[in-house]
Amino acid sequence: MDSLMPALFSTQTPLLASPLVFRLYLDLAWGLVLGALALPILARWAARHERLQFWLPLVLLLSCLLPGVLSPAYWLGLALRAPSGLLAGLCAWTLLRHYRPQTPGLPPRQALRPWTWPLVLLGWLLLLDTFALAPFSVYAWGYAPWLLGVLALLGLLPALLSGSLPMSGLWMAVLLLHVLLRLPTGNAWDAVLDPALWIWLQVDALRRLRRSD
Repeated sequence: MDSLMPALFSTQTPLLASPLVFRLYLDLAWGLVLGALALPILARWAARHERLQFWLPLVLLLSCLLPGVLSPAYWLGLALRAPSGLLAGLCAWTLLRHYRPQTPGLPPRQALRPWTWPLVLLGWLLLLDTFALAPFSVYAWGYAPWLLGVLALLGLLPALLSGSLPMSGLWMAVLLLHVLLRLPTGNAWDAVLDPALWIWLQVDALRRLRRSD
């Protein structure tokens, strides 16, 4: 027990993803994000063009698999690094529902709502930590093994509050990917949150508050 407790709370020995695995993840994750982002734009501006709605997300996804500077993921990676595993998973789920509307479960946007405020608050804590305004290093906790247990419990919220088993399953898959391959950065916080997802959650929450008024 004396050796187990320090190991659970240690943040001094982070494990990182291998460069090859990270590169493959970067391309695929940004491809999923771009493909999913195209869907609301197409629904608004090209609702009658069924072929465009079918092929454009796939073209954007495949373009990110091109080598080197030919890939949009290369430039997005330079500017924004890698999306979180949760964002990539949500985009993959969105694309799956686009091509297979009969996919069971709530739409990702609705199923994500039990996590909205916890993730928004987490983002603010991490932002304060980034500017050294937090009284302790929140980001460093992401390298400690105990945090995975806390995040696994948080992943049960959609199943308990809204009965969304697919969303809880997605959360657990993201954590499993992080444990096995240390994606995207070896830090557990980066597996479930990134700046783009954090901003989107806040915008969605503000829209819902405005509608409720």
